[in-house]
Amino acid sequence: MPARDLYHDSVKNALTKEGWRITHDPLILGDLELRVYPDLGAEKNVAERGMRTLAIEIKVFGAVGQISELQKAIGQYVLYRSVLRRQDLTRLPYLAVSAEIHSTLFQKQMILNLIQDENIRLLVFNPLTEEIEQWID
Repeated sequence: MPARDLYHDSVKNALTKEGWRITHDPLILGDLELRVYPDLGAEKNVAERGMRTLAIEIKVFGAVGQISELQKAIGQYVLYRSVLRRQDLTRLPYLAVSAEIHSTLFQKQMILNLIQDENIRLLVFNPLTEEIEQWID
């Protein structure tokens, strides 16, 4: 099993505050041959949409190596999205990033283009208040 990210509990608490139920910690995807592990699985009954289920990958971007961390995060997201399309058609992948990273690195045009081109869903959270600031679909 992979190590937990620095903000793992902050995201988990933020989801719980918004009424999400954590169903998996971590979520296990794949088969007997190969497995991958998004950080969290969550579900919530949303009045207008019914039951929503999520696979959430939490990423911390340090001051050094942000581009390599971004490459890894996008690779994981795309892999999880592909597996979910074949195994769990209802579960949506989300990449969880801190509000600070979203307002800096994720506002650069190259990153904005990547998010749009790859149709990446973002969960923007505040690690200090443990609140979700934005859902970007």
